[in-house]
Amino acid sequence: MNEERTEEILAAHAEALLGRPENLSQTNVTDEEQQELAPLFTLAEQLNQNMSPVQPSAAFVRSLGKELANSAQRQVAASQRMRRGVLIGAATVGSLVSIASVVGAVVYLISRLRARSHAQVQ
Repeated sequence: MNEERTEEILAAHAEALLGRPENLSQTNVTDEEQQELAPLFTLAEQLNQNMSPVQPSAAFVRSLGKELANSAQRQVAASQRMRRGVLIGAATVGSLVSIASVVGAVVYLISRLRARSHAQVQ
């Protein structure tokens, strides 16, 4: 039996233990599959009988909610800081490129004027 089929049958069995047997009847478990998975079915049934469902306390739920909300706010703030930093960095680079272009143009013009004046002198 392949792993996917095993998961399907065990999930349907677990659903049946929780009071929803319709999935188990729809899986059409063969006798061979029943025998192969019988130990796991038994274990699941024993766990279901001996372990009661756990409900978190209201204080825990509130605390977890606050922690998740605070974490989300911190992530948004960090993202905004990162975006702002990238924007400032890009603006700085753009400004430096502009300044370098102006300096380059001035140097080029000065060198052209000097070359012209040297050509006229000779």
